[in-house]
Amino acid sequence: MTADDIFILAAKRLPQGRYGGSLAGEGAVNLGHTCVRGMMEDPSLPTPTNFIWGMARSHTQGMNPARTIALGAGLPVDVPGTTVNMACGSSLQALIFGSQALRCGASGPVLAGGSEAMSDTPHLVPGLRWGFRMGHRNLPDVMHQDGLRCPITGLLMGETVELLAAKRGVTRHQSDAFAVRSHRRATAADFSAEFILHPNLSVDECVRPDDTQASIAALRPVYEEDGQITAGNASALSDGAAALLLARGDQLAQARPLARLLGWSESAVHPLDMGEAPVPAVRRLLADHGLSARDIALWEINEAFAAQVLVCAQALDLDPDKLNVAGGGVALGHPIGASGARIVVTLIHQLQKRGGGLGVATLGIGGGLGLAVLVEVLA
Repeated sequence: MTADDIFILAAKRLPQGRYGGSLAGEGAVNLGHTCVRGMMEDPSLPTPTNFIWGMARSHTQGMNPARTIALGAGLPVDVPGTTVNMACGSSLQALIFGSQALRCGASGPVLAGGSEAMSDTPHLVPGLRWGFRMGHRNLPDVMHQDGLRCPITGLLMGETVELLAAKRGVTRHQSDAFAVRSHRRATAADFSAEFILHPNLSVDECVRPDDTQASIAALRPVYEEDGQITAGNASALSDGAAALLLARGDQLAQARPLARLLGWSESAVHPLDMGEAPVPAVRRLLADHGLSARDIALWEINEAFAAQVLVCAQALDLDPDKLNVAGGGVALGHPIGASGARIVVTLIHQLQKRGGGLGVATLGIGGGLGLAVLVEVLA
């Protein structure tokens, strides 16, 4: 341990609400308030001097929501706030930016994370500013236009994963089985150590403990008649927030670190192959640290789609018993701007439960991007 090492002092999240469920109407800013305020109630934690927050659907949430969240959560007025929009990678990139700031000499700890209220994304009325005279008008859904559809390929994220699964030989049966496993693992998991309870919600609302292979197999494909992506083996639309407090070794004060952040990597692939962008990101990260997949105790690959995780796991030759051991986005939900931070929060707490070790959290991002981070939890 050195003064220049980067540590994670706190890692918390809200229980995730289902689309239109208990957190609907709260808005992403309020979800961020609750998460950050709850985490910073710990008197042993040092006050951050910078705040970097991910949010991918900021429509109606005001300009630069990070600043609003920071002040609303009670952080000092002199703490700057920066909002990051990198679609699914928003809050993981916020964590990376915070780490880079610390390595470049930031004067104090950095609070990074993200929030998303997918239930509250609006529809738009293009052209209304200059008036309508005659004829029908479209009302684009922000969820699709600025979130689920890739503007480069023109395809929805699920459509790109349909193509990827066919190319890599992942079957509908495999995806359904993975989805059932995600729900079973999430049902069995104890998330109490990572939760900041919300007044409206105390459990992850999307988990379906009664799902079976047969019940998921009965669902109709969403995109193609003979396709494999269904509502059962894709991530649940959801609302949530997650936060992590970072500090260098010389900024710990009285706090006891949860984990050490060892490194990160970025990658880019063809937008049609978005789902497997974590593969080159992980390979680069492991190579940079002289590691192999066998050296990693636990993996968190964001479950945007079961098929996408299976493609990545196959390419990286991962042990399924070390992958998403507490379930993932298929069961817990995928609140876009919060998911990157959420998988790191879960990874740290699951490593703690198992006596420590190295962990990798990674995700694919619309447009063909991948991010990965390497953490270490000491026994």
